Amino acid sequence: MGHIRLGTLPQSKKWRDVVGLIDSGASVDAIAEAAARASERDLSTASKDSRFQFVASLLVRLPLLARAPGFEDALVDLGCGDAPLASVASFLAGLDGAIERQSFKEGHASDAGLLAKSALLESLSVHLRDQLPSLFEPTSHEIRMALGQFASGEKFAHLARDFFARLTYRSLDYYLSRELANHIGQDRQFATDAQRIAFQQALAQHTFEASRIVQEFAGGWLGKTVWQRQALDQDAINRFTDYAFKKMRSELGRRRETV
Repeated sequence: MGHIRLGTLPQSKKWRDVVGLIDSGASVDAIAEAAARASERDLSTASKDSRFQFVASLLVRLPLLARAPGFEDALVDLGCGDAPLASVASFLAGLDGAIERQSFKEGHASDAGLLAKSALLESLSVHLRDQLPSLFEPTSHEIRMALGQFASGEKFAHLARDFFARLTYRSLDYYLSRELANHIGQDRQFATDAQRIAFQQALAQHTFEASRIVQEFAGGWLGKTVWQRQALDQDAINRFTDYAFKKMRSELGRRRETV
């Protein structure tokens, strides 16, 4: 994505159309689809960003690494710290640090990389905790086993769906959040800040529902690429993310047409 000030809408006609929809009290579906079209260039080029590519590679490779010997050594090599599996929090903090160091190597943190990092850490946090015991702090072995489960097609499909839902929502909200604040007050789209928050929650739900399209093909892609062809490399991951973004944009448009 470009390096505009966070939350500031660009001034293209497509984004002015988005503002017009907000002014007119349009539905979440209409605003989400228009915002996706307006940010299409950013979404379509995100997978070409080296920082985004690093995050996407972690999404795909971490579960596979968890099933292979020397997982903790692999995490240390990635820059995740000396005891990355001491807890789920340590694991996520280690990944955060590894991604930040990768960004530092590239010279600066890109918008696409930052949004993808947040989406990945949130998705892993939610899905790992769903897999782990809740009464006691999990052991490093339990954390590794839980992560390794996402190397199966069905589990990976759920993780990938959650990641792209969060990433798409964050990408749309990146631009919309500040503009929405300008539409709060009497005789405006949102009478109160609570209504604005409710709209953003509805937007998040809308993108999650649209992300089902990613779940439908992600598991099959993993099976064919990793287990059948044994041809997993960064180019394959880039093609996967390109296709996921394309399908998400298409689905957001389709959902508007069917409501």
